[in-house]
Amino acid sequence: MWVINLLKKIILGLCFFCIFVLDGFLERACIIIFTIGIYNIVSDKNTEFLITSFFISYFILNFLIIIFFQENIKTKILELSDKEQSKKAIVLVYDGEDRRYNLNQRAKEIYYRNGIYSFFNMTYNLYKYKGTYEHLGSSQFKDKSNLLRKKLSEKLKNEYTVVNSNLYTDNYIEDTLIDLLNRGYKNIIVCPMFLTEGKDYDLLKNRIDNLGILKYEVNMSMTDLLWNSRALANAYKEEIINTISDNKSIGVLLVGLEKKNNLNEDILFRQKIKKYLEYDKNYDIKVKLPLLENHKKDIIKAGDELLEYGVDRLYLVMPTALFENIYIRSLGEYILEKLDIPDGTGFYYIGPFNENDVLVDELYKKIKLIENEGGK
Repeated sequence: MWVINLLKKIILGLCFFCIFVLDGFLERACIIIFTIGIYNIVSDKNTEFLITSFFISYFILNFLIIIFFQENIKTKILELSDKEQSKKAIVLVYDGEDRRYNLNQRAKEIYYRNGIYSFFNMTYNLYKYKGTYEHLGSSQFKDKSNLLRKKLSEKLKNEYTVVNSNLYTDNYIEDTLIDLLNRGYKNIIVCPMFLTEGKDYDLLKNRIDNLGILKYEVNMSMTDLLWNSRALANAYKEEIINTISDNKSIGVLLVGLEKKNNLNEDILFRQKIKKYLEYDKNYDIKVKLPLLENHKKDIIKAGDELLEYGVDRLYLVMPTALFENIYIRSLGEYILEKLDIPDGTGFYYIGPFNENDVLVDELYKKIKLIENEGGK
């Protein structure tokens, strides 16, 4: 009897936690089932095993999502074309983000990023994703990445076929590469859209290696990353300076990403921006370099320290993610809400440059460098 009682409460616990990761009709159905179930439990004063069953159900849900609900990447069949394309192909590879909350794709991303730890935090991380989407509405990631692709294609004067691909949402990198091979492309340049090395960069290389396509006489090259780009660092400096209309005291938070990026390269890029800002003697500029993973409270602490200096304007800058995702957008709003900004002090958010012309120019240079070095 007690076993059946425990199982009922575990099912009720599953309904409870599903409320936080499902959306639409399924979310509403779980709310109704849970409300009825918990009412009956309270009415019957049958609360034995309730906390234990909810604890068990949390881990069961993590397991079910990982095994059954994360999106499977079903790669296309490789059917090499007899007709070789004269053009080269440029593949821009992003981490990727769906326009709307997608449990299957976000579960795949969480599992790739966290591995075995997903069995402990999958539900929690999905809940954070869902909440961010509900707060901000939708992601503009794919629109902006398509705009960048068009700009780069125009700058290359249509000498190349430029396509987008992703690690964590469709179009996946595996499908993109196989599709190009099936269409007869033998010369492919992969452009990782990451500022530094790190988990995403390593995952990209591993997934390309696992495809085993180099044995098909494919000439594949990969562009260097942009963490040492002076032009990109200077563009951030100019973006800040150009918003200053008078001789005021300025505070700048250059936020880094330790878990996503190579920490040394991340720091070097932000230090480059800091150096360029400090070279400008026309303004009183104070700069701090907090890390996101040191917790958002540390970013707020650094911001409050700058405000204590009496700065007239405070800038929150996220320079080490090449493309803005919905989480970075939400971070800017969160910090704005939490900082104790005095009346009369301006607050400015400068996110990743996305489709900025400077980024297009830097990608163009990297591609041409590979050509000049013989990556044809």
